[in-house]
Amino acid sequence: MHGDRLADVLRQLLDPASRGHRRGILVGALWAVNAIASACVPVVKPGPARQELDWPAYLGTPRHDAAATETLNQDPRPLWRATVGRGIRGSPAIGETILAVGTADRHVALIDRASGKVLWRKRLDGTMRAGPLLDDDRLYAATEGQMEGRVYALRLRDGTALWRTRLGSIVAPPAFDGDGVYAGTETGTVARLDAETGKVAWRRDLPGAIRAGPVPTPAGVVAATTADTLYLLDRVTGAIRARRATPGTILGTPATDGQRLYAGTMTGTVIAVALPDLTIEWEHAAGDAVYGAPALAGDTLYVLARDGRLWIIPVRAPARARSHALGIVATAGPTPLVPGVLVGSVSGEVLLVDRVTGSILWRAEVTAPVEEPPLVQGRQVVVVGGRGNIHAYR
Repeated sequence: MHGDRLADVLRQLLDPASRGHRRGILVGALWAVNAIASACVPVVKPGPARQELDWPAYLGTPRHDAAATETLNQDPRPLWRATVGRGIRGSPAIGETILAVGTADRHVALIDRASGKVLWRKRLDGTMRAGPLLDDDRLYAATEGQMEGRVYALRLRDGTALWRTRLGSIVAPPAFDGDGVYAGTETGTVARLDAETGKVAWRRDLPGAIRAGPVPTPAGVVAATTADTLYLLDRVTGAIRARRATPGTILGTPATDGQRLYAGTMTGTVIAVALPDLTIEWEHAAGDAVYGAPALAGDTLYVLARDGRLWIIPVRAPARARSHALGIVATAGPTPLVPGVLVGSVSGEVLLVDRVTGSILWRAEVTAPVEEPPLVQGRQVVVVGGRGNIHAYR
């Protein structure tokens, strides 16, 4: 409609009969151009300059226990629902006042946690498969696609790109250790990038694809490949320090306490791996494939199998493990809280489970599927559903 209006104005300007009215027509042309610009340029609302709460790893911490000390209101009620793009990929990054998500239509979006309003959207060169990370005044994001796969540093306030580095197709969550950003590609490359400049410090090519996020530890960076192998890489040089075959492919990013690594496999085996030699200390059968990441809260490991069985495993006494059959199908990992364990299903159910009895303490329904664990910060529950929907409860 705006284009037709501008075309009419231009025709009048070129018409000799309207020579005496050109001054007014020129003013009209300027108004038309302004209207088009206003309609086509999205309004960008500034986000905060920084956040005290960092989100340097998948699910917030290397243990995946960011919500382990969180409590909930007695019966959390819907707070807001936001729709962001065609679909949200990966787990959000959460700060005190914001959350950041990546979308299927090549955007990173910053959202106000109190209202659910989108503060800004930044278009990237490729589609995000993994969620962003948060460090003080910036976000780190990674995209898939062999030609478009890059790692980005974006300014938190407005999404301006501080740097971007082509690396290859990235579908696994990146990780940040305070100095470097680690990313793994679908072709098996693991790389460390300087957090300030984006310059590649090193890259290491491994057999198999990287589907689980690299895990920085005091002993080195652990990478799991689809060739059913774990590798320990030197954090400074990328040299291979150790390797270990695993009983199945690891797709969910492992959890770590700095001394051991905990992971679930597609063959339904949960393993504890000692660092730095990658010795498998124990194995435990989960009964079905484990797609999602485990969570380590205190000395207890929480694992959710595809068949909806929630496993609660004391890491120092795995033989005392117990489980609850929840009657759902799940590809996302569990979220331990003070009152229980939050889980999500592919059919859109969100459940708070009593860790002792397995009874359901709270239930909600969101747009299916739930492919990432529910998150909790400041008693606010955040669930990413299907079709680009984010649901908040409090």
